[in-house]
Amino acid sequence: MKEHSSRKVNVLGTDVSVMRAEKAVNLTMDYMRRKGLEVVFFHSAESSLYCQNQPGAAEIIGNCQLVLPGDSHVEMAVRHQRNDSEDRKGIGEFADEYLKRLFAKLNRESREIYAVMEKQEHLDSLKEYIGTSYPDIFQNGIVFDTESGEDPGKIVNEINANIPDIVFLCLPVEQQIMFIRDYAAMMNTRLCICIESVQPLIRKETENAPPLIQALHLDDLWFRLKRESIIRKTVVGSIFKQKVLEDAGGEVSPEAPGRSTAADESAVSGSISADADDGMVSGSISADTDEETVSGGVSADADTENNQEK
Repeated sequence: MKEHSSRKVNVLGTDVSVMRAEKAVNLTMDYMRRKGLEVVFFHSAESSLYCQNQPGAAEIIGNCQLVLPGDSHVEMAVRHQRNDSEDRKGIGEFADEYLKRLFAKLNRESREIYAVMEKQEHLDSLKEYIGTSYPDIFQNGIVFDTESGEDPGKIVNEINANIPDIVFLCLPVEQQIMFIRDYAAMMNTRLCICIESVQPLIRKETENAPPLIQALHLDDLWFRLKRESIIRKTVVGSIFKQKVLEDAGGEVSPEAPGRSTAADESAVSGSISADADDGMVSGSISADTDEETVSGGVSADADTENNQEK
């Protein structure tokens, strides 16, 4: 049962909590100390579209203890609906800020995490990043091959053998929901965090932009473009934006950049596998394009006041 109080914005049928990363991390640490398993879910354009086409998925996500914005599309929709007049430079940074603050707290308390990822290179990079930046976190993990028909029960057994404080499910949304629905009650852990990828944060913290990019002070833009799959992101992002406009009663002209086709929608109606380089869908190539396209708004709860800090 949800006990925290925060403003929420309804994004295509799913309530997303609106709060600062610091408060979200404080709530997460509180959930970790409770008895029983709680779930924190990062809701993205990809998971939102999945919920549109898969009956029951939205209810499963809605029942999670905390639902947070997981990419720039959802962040932009939330900020616009709340008529947020703050500087929008931070769009797409919420998940990264949350993870950094969370890892810092887990490091101070010498907590143990367990990561379930789709690719070995992603698991290896997380282990290297945690080992270097947060050496007092005990870490372990496993690769779950989503295409080989691997038994999810094996993953649960590995988790239970470690008894971690937090399990990170860094998987495509279909597998995240499957684990929450069918295996959450079997996991011997206090908290499960569902986030499609932590690779954007790792790259941002460990890689340097080329010298010319640094000289032009375009580091943030470079990292943003580098971490996104342009073709896949364009399809998912355009469909998401059109549905947001439709949900708000807006209209999209045939020439509008957010227009999608039936073929586009069918491409994401089922399982949308993680990108070969990155599991996260972020915003458009241009931040300005993001703001203009989402300007149609989304439906929201009546309570759209400013954020409260814990």
